[in-house]
Amino acid sequence: MKKIGICFIGCGNHANRFVYPALSGLPDAALLAVCSLDPEEAETNRRRHGAAHAYTDYREMIRRERPEAVIVVGPPQLHFEAGAFCIECGIPFYTEKPSGADVRQARELAGRAEAAGVYGQVGFMMRHSAVIREAGRLMAEHRTGAPEYGIVRYFTSGPYRSDEIYGMPGTDDLSFLRRYLAVQAVHPVNLAASFLGDIAEVTSEVRFSGENILTEIRLKDAAGKRMNALLHTFVAPEYGNLKFGTELFFADRSMIFTNAFASLDYYPPAPSPHGNSHHWEFAAFGNSNIKMGYETELRYFLDCVRGNEPREGLATLRDSLKTMEILETVANEQEKREHDSQNSDIQRAG
Repeated sequence: MKKIGICFIGCGNHANRFVYPALSGLPDAALLAVCSLDPEEAETNRRRHGAAHAYTDYREMIRRERPEAVIVVGPPQLHFEAGAFCIECGIPFYTEKPSGADVRQARELAGRAEAAGVYGQVGFMMRHSAVIREAGRLMAEHRTGAPEYGIVRYFTSGPYRSDEIYGMPGTDDLSFLRRYLAVQAVHPVNLAASFLGDIAEVTSEVRFSGENILTEIRLKDAAGKRMNALLHTFVAPEYGNLKFGTELFFADRSMIFTNAFASLDYYPPAPSPHGNSHHWEFAAFGNSNIKMGYETELRYFLDCVRGNEPREGLATLRDSLKTMEILETVANEQEKREHDSQNSDIQRAG
């Protein structure tokens, strides 16, 4: 099989921990060149990951290397700008989430890609994780249909109020909320929305506590099915992202519970002679990049680059935009609550 030539923009911590190693697991991917604004970092990554060339200007890299695909892992503004350049060049691209610094950029990037006929994919690896794919397999096998109700729980060590991430500064409540939504909430909200049809209603509750934030985001689709995302940062940094779990409840009374990226329990509508549930676990010594979805999503990206049609809504730029619109609604709701509260305080003081 002919290898696909890839240029990689970004040499930071996330890229080196997850995305470069995931790419190395794909035998039909050829890493042509890497790019970082820091020339030493670019050269270090070139040697570490076996690329032929290193650059400090991604436009120059793409023009010279003429890759068949581009991977972008950096801050949101870079995702938008580099993605837009790939569209100009007619090159398929994968970008980490989110696809822009705000919903306006995400909308513009999706529109440009569709108008130009260029495939763009966004890195929502939870959708491609082994445990979520197993849940999808069970739903198809048992013909459960979409869940009537479900919960995605995601408890993380940050970002905290004082963290400046993605070039999104500010320690006031709204700046903190927008940063948290872009950095962490975007993943579980995208996953929750993936179980629903067109979103008809978004409501939320937000609570701030010192350096921490707690957010509950409630989604309802046009058919009345519901998914909630319960998210918070009440986890010490040393623990990392401590909790990820999904609970799905179906009209036939079957249930699916996932535990992190590691295991799943399916409860049929009634117990069978063989036991109450089907238990699945990811192999203890299995590939962690497949377990968490990084390698699987890049495998899917390369398949789409080869010309296979992308499955409807699976982490495309348009799908990413829908998630960004949900998060924008949450931020706008909170801004309105704060504005109303300030007006009430003024009226009481008057």
